[in-house]
Amino acid sequence: MEVFDIRTLALTNLLLSTLLGLGAFFFARVHNSFSSFRQLGRGYFLFALGFVLLGLRNYISDFFSIIVANALVVAGFSILIMGILKFLQYPTNQCKAITTILIASLITSFSYFTYIYPNTNIRIVIVSAIIAWQCLYISYKIFIHKETLTRILIRFLGYTFLFCSMVFSIRVYLTLFQPSLDNFMNASNIHAFSLIAQQLVVITSCFTLSWSASQKLANKLAIQATIDPLTKLYNRRAMEDFANKEILRSQRESTPLSIILMDIDFFKRVNDTYGHQVGDEVLREFSLRLKNSLREYDVLSRYGGEEFILLLPDTDPYTAITIAEKLRVTIAQPVFDIATQHQLSVTSSFGVATIQGDIQDWQQLVAFADNALYIAKGNGRNQVQLHSADVHSIKKSEILN
Repeated sequence: MEVFDIRTLALTNLLLSTLLGLGAFFFARVHNSFSSFRQLGRGYFLFALGFVLLGLRNYISDFFSIIVANALVVAGFSILIMGILKFLQYPTNQCKAITTILIASLITSFSYFTYIYPNTNIRIVIVSAIIAWQCLYISYKIFIHKETLTRILIRFLGYTFLFCSMVFSIRVYLTLFQPSLDNFMNASNIHAFSLIAQQLVVITSCFTLSWSASQKLANKLAIQATIDPLTKLYNRRAMEDFANKEILRSQRESTPLSIILMDIDFFKRVNDTYGHQVGDEVLREFSLRLKNSLREYDVLSRYGGEEFILLLPDTDPYTAITIAEKLRVTIAQPVFDIATQHQLSVTSSFGVATIQGDIQDWQQLVAFADNALYIAKGNGRNQVQLHSADVHSIKKSEILN
């Protein structure tokens, strides 16, 4: 007793592939960074066209309903696989070469077993073996991929392809021992079930990749909200979030917390003399030198313009001054090698402030470091100053810029 109707399943696949293909193209158009969805869409449309021709078996010529239809299904699988590989940032050149060979072999063998030596069973074995291999190949690529953000979703897709590979492998085995089929539309349930497995692959690939892409977009937006695009350091908003957490921890555990506020000396002169492009290069080089000199648990941020701030958990004032002095020497190295071939000498002034559970307001701590920084600038720049009670008596208006 045959439970599934082949023609109905083929037309269902047509409808499903068409709708998901349109969805994939629309997604790629809205999100240009995910061009792999265009390949997914092409794969779905080739599926759809192949299933149209399969569903018209006995109504159109064998060339279109057998040879072209199966070639389109295999091509659809191949392009779908290449879209997934591209999404996972794998190279696709090897897959393209193999696909060309597979489709050429399928067309040649199907022509022979359709016109010269008609044999439906052998045709089924050939196309099933190809699809089983394709599914096994992409499932392997998925399982060895080291994606962490969307690992569960991507692995689910891998299991779906592995399941599809098993279904088509079983189809190959059973077909070898079945009586010769005169009409594929009257094939047994294993052949119908293979079409269901294809539907599952189409649905799962679209669902998992769309979801994964959405997670990547959300992660990208989260990074953009916390990272300064020029220097790739944390921005002011991110620093304030880190700082408020560290202040609470400092109060709870009675541990010291230090910050270093630093400002590039005479940065305006760099912009006025060499232009803002060179100024941006100076900011990038400045940031790189700072990052390469920090401890693992320190937090560095671009706080605004040419002003940077360094958060030092569990750090007393003497250690903070030592760190600031090392940074000052690092920044004052002979030249900044700028891409425009300008060689600049750059220095920076540093203001240090420390608390140990006695300040609850981050802005107050920053104000202390800011006052110390103005003392450093007023005393000639290119130096480190620690906040003290004397800082409060100095007015910013008395300090030269």
